[in-house]
Amino acid sequence: MIQVYTKSDSSTLPLVQFQSILFKKLVVSLQWISIVTSILLLVLLLVEIIKRLKNDSLLNLGKSYLGTLRFRRFLKQSQQLPKTNNQLNEKLQTEDKSVTRFNLAVRKSVLDLTQDQLTLFIKVPKEAQAQKILKEHEEQIKEHVASFYSDYIISTFERKKFTLWLIGIRRN
Repeated sequence: MIQVYTKSDSSTLPLVQFQSILFKKLVVSLQWISIVTSILLLVLLLVEIIKRLKNDSLLNLGKSYLGTLRFRRFLKQSQQLPKTNNQLNEKLQTEDKSVTRFNLAVRKSVLDLTQDQLTLFIKVPKEAQAQKILKEHEEQIKEHVASFYSDYIISTFERKKFTLWLIGIRRN
């Protein structure tokens, strides 16, 4: 398209027309990207729905989704910043960054609920202070999950590199 503009006489194709053509091409490209993204999302959802219908219950998919949202809200740490900027110190700024990094990591947490098993995945932050926050809350997390899902026997946390796994097995 740029070659067409540079090869043609500049008087026959003013800059405004070139911008108009470029804008139209951009809009068409964005439409195709949105269509492909929508199709990919539908395919991924259909695969999960078919898998749940075949092996489990569709109700458990909804419970997993709601449980994930509830759990992420439980894990999120709030931070209170002072109202005046002249009294900020390095310790407060460091805590602010670690809480932010902690929140970014636990935002990727997933709770998967099936008929036989409950699986909780928590991404462990890479920063030491943020890991300390998570380590301090491990027992609370386990109690929280056990209280919401009393039908499951919850194991202890199992760490694999930068992930934490909590597995629960349904009581008979």
